[in-house]
Amino acid sequence: YTLSLHDALPICHGVYVPALNVRFKLPHGVTLLAGRFGYTSGAEAPSGDARIETIKRSRADSRLIGDFEWSLYQRSFDGVRGDVDRRSWHLTAAYLKPTQGGFEEDAGARLGPVDVGAVTMTWRPGALVPKTDVAAFAYYYGDDRLVTERPDNTGLAAARANVAIGTFGASAIGSARSRGVDLDWFGWFAGQSGSWYEQSHRAYSAALEGGVQWPVTWRPWVRGGYLYASGDDNPRDNRHGTFFPMVPTVRRYSFTTLYAPMNLRDAFVEVILRPAPKLRARADVRRLWLAEAADRWYSGSGATQRTGTFFGYAGRASGGHSDLGTVMEGALDLTLTRHWSLNGFAGALDGGAVVANLFRCSWARFVYLENVVQF
Repeated sequence: YTLSLHDALPICHGVYVPALNVRFKLPHGVTLLAGRFGYTSGAEAPSGDARIETIKRSRADSRLIGDFEWSLYQRSFDGVRGDVDRRSWHLTAAYLKPTQGGFEEDAGARLGPVDVGAVTMTWRPGALVPKTDVAAFAYYYGDDRLVTERPDNTGLAAARANVAIGTFGASAIGSARSRGVDLDWFGWFAGQSGSWYEQSHRAYSAALEGGVQWPVTWRPWVRGGYLYASGDDNPRDNRHGTFFPMVPTVRRYSFTTLYAPMNLRDAFVEVILRPAPKLRARADVRRLWLAEAADRWYSGSGATQRTGTFFGYAGRASGGHSDLGTVMEGALDLTLTRHWSLNGFAGALDGGAVVANLFRCSWARFVYLENVVQF
């Protein structure tokens, strides 16, 4: 077995320990992990294909369970994880208790009554579909925190959270070379059932993407796709229809951090270039709409507060509109040395009718330069 303790970060009244765990490697490809560790849904098992892994890390990883990322105080999980690895398939099961994380300074504290369960079965490329990594998953999220915010369109107050949701779905990620170019495809679906406060919960989300890359100078890679995350069409009935993405790393899918994949339609085109081996450039254009005008415009990345007034997602009134706007983003990632890199990002939202209903100015801008030193 191995025992790991790393990345301890000081805070004003204690020490934040994001990882402290014991790992047991057993016969027949069985691994057990217990303690505090990171967990990202969608990337439980490597495919063995470099291009599929690139797509998996950027487009499947952390859609429903993730480490928050980017912020200083990230999310960790206390719990147990078991893996069974075979040549053609991989099975993962985990029971997790998230820590606060996010932008909470006391990041090492557990969220309390939040329970996350995960079971994922992954078939490596060729096992079920040629050149395609296929996964089926089932997740559970239970939340009974003393948090008074209720992020939905009912306008009702809450004494505490009261959420119990099961999520079931599948994904497929593939890549192949055809007529001298590299093609890739990605499909993902998740359906949900359970309870949301006093309402029954029924929701779903689906994503479909594809790309082509040319083996020429700068290796241009053009990708496009569409995401649909259901919304609630009637705040006065007994059914909650807004897709709930649990505790994800939303920033992988919303770099401007202005929206979450809830009550959302997101159509995008993306261009990725490699001007040099250590330089990567990316530019995106996204067209955004609310799935249901009767629902809200949501943002956030899941639970980060054990008690208080912030659930982890926030909803703004739509004003009866669905046009959220157009997002334009660009990023440059430069690796200087093995331990040093620079990352730059600029993004802007040209808001539609939903934004105009709430703000005098329709434009939002987000720019940063990040200096990263790793050891």
